[in-house]
Amino acid sequence: MRNDQRAGLRVLALGAVMLVSGCAATSQESAWKVVQQQQEAQMAMRQHEADEARRQAPTQPQLLMSLVREAQSQGRYFASLAYIDAYVQAAGSNPEIEALRAEALRLTGQPTQSEAAYRALLGTPQAARAWHGLGLLAGARGDLDRAAADLGRAAALAPTDAQVLNDLGYAHLLAGRPGDARLPLGKAAELAPGNAKVLSNLALLLLVQGDEGGAGRVMDDAGLPDPVREEVRRLAAELKPLASRASEPSYSAARIARDDPAAMAARPIVQDVSGAPATAPAPSAPVPRESAAALRASAEQPYDHRPVVRQ
Repeated sequence: MRNDQRAGLRVLALGAVMLVSGCAATSQESAWKVVQQQQEAQMAMRQHEADEARRQAPTQPQLLMSLVREAQSQGRYFASLAYIDAYVQAAGSNPEIEALRAEALRLTGQPTQSEAAYRALLGTPQAARAWHGLGLLAGARGDLDRAAADLGRAAALAPTDAQVLNDLGYAHLLAGRPGDARLPLGKAAELAPGNAKVLSNLALLLLVQGDEGGAGRVMDDAGLPDPVREEVRRLAAELKPLASRASEPSYSAARIARDDPAAMAARPIVQDVSGAPATAPAPSAPVPRESAAALRASAEQPYDHRPVVRQ
């Protein structure tokens, strides 16, 4: 082979080597760019997830408020008072947290402090809860007329609160006024048709009014166990004499409580013969037809109409 041919072949080989090297370098750069892009995308995604987690994470006050509510739902009212103090330190006071404080004070045997806390809420959006609490406090000390008046104000401000209506109806029953108890208990039963406590008090009302059949149908509808039915009937037997005495012109609920303290002593203003939770479940179905019919039938019995809310 001539020298010039060999030289040409060397030039071609060198060019091929350079071409291959150039392609390899280009491939490495492209791969590195892909890796960089993937890393940047991953970093951006992690940053977005971190930002979203921070945005959705509860603040300290929100966490403390949830602890307060959880403690109270479990009946740990002393613990809830500690969480309330921590909440106020972190976020300051507001009507909602003070309403929870007033309830915790009431349920930890501090009626004086509880009443002061409730009264401080009367001019706030928590006024209905305040009147409700004041009514329960009045009932606990045997002042049934005051209890009915305060619970009536609570019901006027929260007309669809089945728990308030139930407590108002029971206060009237304790005061010997079954006629006044019929309307709030009827409302409570239709607003919370699955609440065994409300239906227990409705059955109690019907028994006090002498409607044995209607009371039995209500208790059947509610599925009350035999021990609870026996307790309802026992309470009805105690309250019937009070109802007849209260109908006499010279007898007020206050006089009954004064002249016969044993009839009122140690009887809670909120009757719970069912073991049901205090908070009524969300209504899911209308009151059974038999219960509604029993309630309407009881309306045919004459009774002295009194205002629900007393001034």
